[in-house]
Order: sequence, then structure tokens, then C-alpha cells
Amino acid sequence: MLNSSDFLDEINGKNISFLIGSGASVGVIPTLWIKPFSQSFEELLTSEEYNEEQKNVLYYLWFNLWIRETQILKIPNKKELDEKQKPVFRNYERFIANLVTILNHEGFDKPKRINIFTTNYDTLFELAFDKLASENRLTFFNDGSRGFLKKYVSSENYYITAAHSGITDGFRRSIPTINLVKLHGSVTWKKNNNMIEMSLTNDIFKKLREKADKINESIVNKKGSGNFALEQAIDFFAKENIEQSIFRDNLSEDELKDHINEINSIAKTEMGEFKALYDSLPIVSPTKRKFSETVFEQHYYQMLRMLSFELEKTKNILIVFGFSFADEHILEIVRRSMVNPHLKIYVIAYDKESKEKIEKALGKGTSIEFLPNFESKEESEVKGNFEFLNNLLGGKK
Repeated sequence: MLNSSDFLDEINGKNISFLIGSGASVGVIPTLWIKPFSQSFEELLTSEEYNEEQKNVLYYLWFNLWIRETQILKIPNKKELDEKQKPVFRNYERFIANLVTILNHEGFDKPKRINIFTTNYDTLFELAFDKLASENRLTFFNDGSRGFLKKYVSSENYYITAAHSGITDGFRRSIPTINLVKLHGSVTWKKNNNMIEMSLTNDIFKKLREKADKINESIVNKKGSGNFALEQAIDFFAKENIEQSIFRDNLSEDELKDHINEINSIAKTEMGEFKALYDSLPIVSPTKRKFSETVFEQHYYQMLRMLSFELEKTKNILIVFGFSFADEHILEIVRRSMVNPHLKIYVIAYDKESKEKIEKALGKGTSIEFLPNFESKEESEVKGNFEFLNNLLGGKK
């Protein structure tokens, strides 16, 4: 297996981009993988086995389990974090610090720039940027927004090279720039006069949380009906049980459908109203139609073009981590880019099963290298997690 020193030599002086998915946030945001179904929750949302009314309930589950957890506006103190959450925040900060170090060691023959393309809605990258900005004053953290009292996101804001010239303008040097490109939108975005405004107080998100809480209260209040199937469904969907319910090892899809039908018998109208409000969120849903608003859809395709353009460059590196390639548009872009002889793709797969799934999606090619590759007994015991990636980037064995 390629060691960290060789890996850093391989990426040194190249145009580096990362493609990062939900695996990076596991521990703070639950995994999307539903083990007893052998598929992700995103696949349930696109399945033809569920009708529209059943999918309304699935979206209610989707929001409560994943989306509402993604709006994190401050790093909790250590006492507020459990043992699963602590390393996630630490790894995000370490990751950004590693990128700054790599960029600081680059020469001045090209812009000192790294792109992070992520499908995550959460704010963990922004929190890491915020914390490290004060320690790295000559680093430009760019989330694509510009403004002061109001900030607006635009694809044009990524094509910027930042430089430092000193007080006397006696020299000019490129300073490290890290672009954060949120391909699937963000819980901090909202529409404002056909523009995308960055807002920490997202009214739609707040309304969705309130609506979800009211539905939960309404469902729980219907306990005691004497209907055994309905009682089971209410217990399954109760807010305090919902995560344990969906990740139960012996849960079957037929059981999930039965519970959904029971909930629809008492809350079908509320679920329909919830889904209508959910559709106004500026995030990609795992469906053929990505956004309900044209302004967000246009931005999505502009960001995909940016990804495609970056992968067509010479001396090019793409590092994939925590990403399943469930988005067919991103999958197709990466597949097409594999014909570029100047592109090297490193995929950090969590385990052998993940590697095989990604290999099946991407196909095999000389431009792809899996780290770990899981070919030896020693490597089969290694997990391609965030710590593994940070050790590679930080030069640790």
C-alpha cells in the first residue's frame, strides 16, 4: 500500500480536488446505510415500491433523522459531545489544517488552491474554517459567498486567486485558497430575489422543525386507540425512538411499509403538508428532479460543470472520501473524466465491501487507486475512515 510519504509526493505540485460525502460526518450525522435492507435511505426515497403518500412519510423520516441534524452553528463544548461525536469535529479541523500545510509547501508556479466538492448539507466544514481562520490569517477560505450584512452565493466567486503583497507592495505572492463547493446545497441557503442568500437563520428550516415536532406530538397523542398495529407504528415513529427504530438489525421493509401505512391512516394530510414545505428547502433531494426552485437547479448544474472542468485539467488529483456515488450526475462526470490521462483518482474506501460497491459503480481503470486496497491480510483490518485520510495528508504512517 502507498505510504503517506509517497502519497504526499504523488500529489505535490498537482491540481488537487476532493469529493467528500456523508461518510465524513458519521458520528454527528447518522449513516445513510440501512443495513437490514442492504441499501441507503436515499435508495428508498427513489424506489418505485413506495407510492407518493408513502414517500411523504419517508421524507418525514429523512428530515428527522438526517436533515434536521445538519444545522450546527457552533462547536459544542467537550461536555456536550459523546464519544462518537468528538473525533468528527476533531477530524474536520485536522483535515483543513492538513490542506493549509500542503498548500503552504507548494511553489509559486500556479495558484495555491484546493477544491472541496461535497454533497453534505451540514455546516461542519464551515465550523472548521471558522475555527482555523484566526490561526491562518494568510489563508483564504472560500465558500462561494460574497457580501457583508447579506451574503450571496455564486459560482463566479470561486474563480478568484488571492495574493499578499505586504505593506509596501514590495512583493506579490499567492496565498493558500480552499474552495468549499456544496454540490447538493446547504441548510444555510435560502432564496432571495432569484439569488441564493447565505443565512444562519433559515426560516424554512425553522418552520420544518416546528412542523415535524407538531406532527410527532399529534401522532404520539393518538396512542391508546387499542389498535395494536397502530400502537406499534406510533412507537416506531415517536421522535425519541425513530433512530433506534430505523437502524434496528431485524427491521424488514415490509414492516416499515406497514408502519408507514398505519401512520398515514392518522396523519396523511399533515404528511402531505410537511412534504410541500420540505420541497422549498434549497438542498438536493435524491430524486430525478433535484430542486423545486430554478435558481437552485441552475446553481447545481453550474457546480457540476465546475467539477467537470476541474477534472479535465492536467496534473490533476481527485481524492474521494465518504462518497457512495449515489448521485448519477456526479458518477457520470467522474466516469467521463477517467479518460483524462493526466488525472489520478484516489478513493478512500471504508472497507472491502465499500470498495467493491464503488468499483462496481465506477468500473476499473488504471487511473483509480484504492487506499487501503484491502488486498493483504494486514490491509483488510485497516478502516478507510477520516483518521486514515488525515494520516495520509499529514504524513503519518
